[in-house]
Amino acid sequence: MWLMVFAVVWQVFTRFVINSPSVFTDELSRYLMMWVGILGGAYVYALKRHLAIEILSEKVNPRQQLVLNIVISGFVILFSAIVLLYGGVHVVTTTLEYNQVSPSLSLFGNNIPMGYIYMVAPISGAFIVMCAIADILNAITALKNK
Repeated sequence: MWLMVFAVVWQVFTRFVINSPSVFTDELSRYLMMWVGILGGAYVYALKRHLAIEILSEKVNPRQQLVLNIVISGFVILFSAIVLLYGGVHVVTTTLEYNQVSPSLSLFGNNIPMGYIYMVAPISGAFIVMCAIADILNAITALKNK
């Protein structure tokens, strides 16, 4: 996050103070924002702080809440597996296969392949799937103990 803040501050400084805008900071801050947002969503899901509509879960008993959590976690796994894992892996492999590179970001003189930048989708998708599986297992254990 600090790197993103530094990139934006540097961009503003070079654009308005030096009158010679930096070439890479705009793109760097955009890609960092993508990583922070997508990984942040996975992290917040793991903490059980993600956006939730609790109208139904407030009206059912604790046992039914556990069953509802299993169903919701199943939908989360389905979405994450299809969109983030499958779609993310497809985007990463396609961009790496076609050698799509970042136009202005380079590392040691070599442009960075966009597949590495898009790698955030399958990484966060895998993390969300693992957390949802853990939620299902915890709910099943709690159901057996009741």
